[in-house]
Amino acid sequence: DDRTNTNVSIITENARAVCHRPLPPISPDYSSQGSILLFYQYVEPQWTKTEHKQALKKVIEFGNHYNITGRGRVAPEGLNCTLTGNPKDIRSFCYALRAWKDIFDETDFKVTDGVALCKMFKSLSIRKAKELVAYGLAGDKAPSLRKFAGKHLEADEYHKAMEDPETVIIDVRNAYESAIGNFQPPLNGAKLIDPKMRNSVEFPKWLNSKKTQDQLNGKKVLMYCTGESNSI
Repeated sequence: DDRTNTNVSIITENARAVCHRPLPPISPDYSSQGSILLFYQYVEPQWTKTEHKQALKKVIEFGNHYNITGRGRVAPEGLNCTLTGNPKDIRSFCYALRAWKDIFDETDFKVTDGVALCKMFKSLSIRKAKELVAYGLAGDKAPSLRKFAGKHLEADEYHKAMEDPETVIIDVRNAYESAIGNFQPPLNGAKLIDPKMRNSVEFPKWLNSKKTQDQLNGKKVLMYCTGESNSI
């Protein structure tokens, strides 16, 4: 079992979120290639109908101005995007969001440079949506982040937390993504739980089931996704 191998090297600086910090500099090796950007940002209180409409217009405006391509959802509860573009333009897009709304200073913009140009999105599609993730909890059904939000862990902190045998880890991705690969806690460490969801709307029912609650009772709970809005 390769989980017994604890000889792992971690570059701490690379494991830190960029919230309230400058985005990583562009390496000269990647200046002529593309970049991919993943991020989400919830807002509370939720945007009004007018603010929702304005946010949709503003994100599209920034995307077109900086030649960004990709997919995004703008909901009353915030913004969720997977985008591609020139490394400089991707960063300019992020800084434009920060300049527009202070809430985006809190966003962990996940930027990966060195993406082949042929792998980038061909167009930009930003959709108006009821939810960032389709949990079936739009509007008043959505739990308050101020009351119920979990604690964000940096990557190296999360790695360390997986060693705790009194911890359970929930993979909140769909069954297809989980089957491709998942986090493997160390031997005698945390227990990994896969809800085996086909769609996100199945998650609340799974979470509230007696079987799941019995597994979580008295445990510390870690959750993860691929880096977008159902990443916790």
